[in-house]
Amino acid sequence: MTQATIRARIKTTLDTVSNKGLTHDYLRWAVQQSAFETIAKTTISSVVQIRAWMITWRGFSQVEPYINRQGAPNQIRVHTFELHGYLGLDDSAATEKTFAALAELVCTTLDADSTLNADAMSTYRNPTQLAVDEVSWHGHLCHHAAITFQVAETI
Repeated sequence: MTQATIRARIKTTLDTVSNKGLTHDYLRWAVQQSAFETIAKTTISSVVQIRAWMITWRGFSQVEPYINRQGAPNQIRVHTFELHGYLGLDDSAATEKTFAALAELVCTTLDADSTLNADAMSTYRNPTQLAVDEVSWHGHLCHHAAITFQVAETI
């Protein structure tokens, strides 16, 4: 699997999470407010809100852990990916709790992806790192999650 194939599989898996908002298979940027609203705002339960996820690839490391039976080296490439999720902060709606549950659900869904696990040696949980904070995103106060995980493949 190439990083592009793995990235596409991650997006497909992420798209199965209900009410997660918009999904983009790369980091999105916007200079104008109208462009920002296109990439970040969606309607969930009749409420227009910022709710979006983006996938980015941070590179790979490669090792030769053993020689296979034919005497050729067997290389493993470990790709590092990050997901960045955003939810517009609304204290009156307790969005912190909503976002915490959503971030956990995204991690659980990725961990359970049997298709990716069948195509590559996945180390989603070895280790998956989830960091949550609050950020100003295009002038809007948002909850932010950064999920870092690795997917290993034999090449």
